[in-house]
Amino acid sequence: MKISTAFLFDRATERMSTIQNKLATTQAQLSVSKQVLSPSDAPDQAAAIQRIKGEIDRQNSHSTLLKNALNRYRAEETSLSSANDILTRLKELGLQAANDTLSQDDRKGIAVEMKALRAQLLSLGNSRDDNGNYLFSGTRVRTPAFQVDANGSVQYMGDQTQTRIPAGVDRTVLYTRAGTDVFSRVVRETNTGTSSVGFFDSLDHLIAAVKNGDQKSIQDGVGDLSQMHDNITLTLAQTGSDQSVVQSQLDILDQTTIRLKSTLSEIEDLDYAKAVTQMNKEMLALQSAMGSFSKISNLSLFDYIK
Repeated sequence: MKISTAFLFDRATERMSTIQNKLATTQAQLSVSKQVLSPSDAPDQAAAIQRIKGEIDRQNSHSTLLKNALNRYRAEETSLSSANDILTRLKELGLQAANDTLSQDDRKGIAVEMKALRAQLLSLGNSRDDNGNYLFSGTRVRTPAFQVDANGSVQYMGDQTQTRIPAGVDRTVLYTRAGTDVFSRVVRETNTGTSSVGFFDSLDHLIAAVKNGDQKSIQDGVGDLSQMHDNITLTLAQTGSDQSVVQSQLDILDQTTIRLKSTLSEIEDLDYAKAVTQMNKEMLALQSAMGSFSKISNLSLFDYIK
């Protein structure tokens, strides 16, 4: 086999070029702290990285939704707890107004306080979450749940639609609530059967009965308050249960995300100690190749013949 000077030059140049490319790749990896610089470098590894990143994005998206729901439940809990306290106070005032020893002026004073408490309940019915959405309007989150019409009656302006969101395997929780399910109608027994009265209409009837000293209507109103209190207490319990479920799912999502990020780090992140060692080896190899090339470049067949 004949070995020419050109052949020796080509081999030396090729070797230096290969080492330089490897060194450049290692330096690029160190600069971005990643093992894979482009999908073509390691297709299987790049595919695994994209798959895990996609799963992390889905976990984060679901986590954001659940955190919004949790904040919404906390706002609901605050409003419902306040409503319960107000209903308790209204019941106390109703029982006080039923006392025959009170004068008409005393009852009018009680009616004034009741009217103020009724206004507070209406305000609580139009509570909003941190995003400015109304809590009890169903899916009409930009519309106040309750509005007062020209006759002074309270009308529900939301809808009855309830939306649910996933919170675990085969489990969902309620995300929007209809105001009529929370501030629900009360059922009264009559001689002809039963009848239902709107939440705020019942309060208006009780306030008017107190003002007029109508003992029978006051007793009916106190009974209505018991139903209202029971319904809001039940809704409050449901909200608390949903909070517990959502918080539990958030904890699971956080743990899953941590595990995925750990796996991603193992596949994607660069081992600095190993990379620096590899870079030093490649730099040393390049220096050796350049030294060898320097010696080869001074040789020729004529030198050998001499």
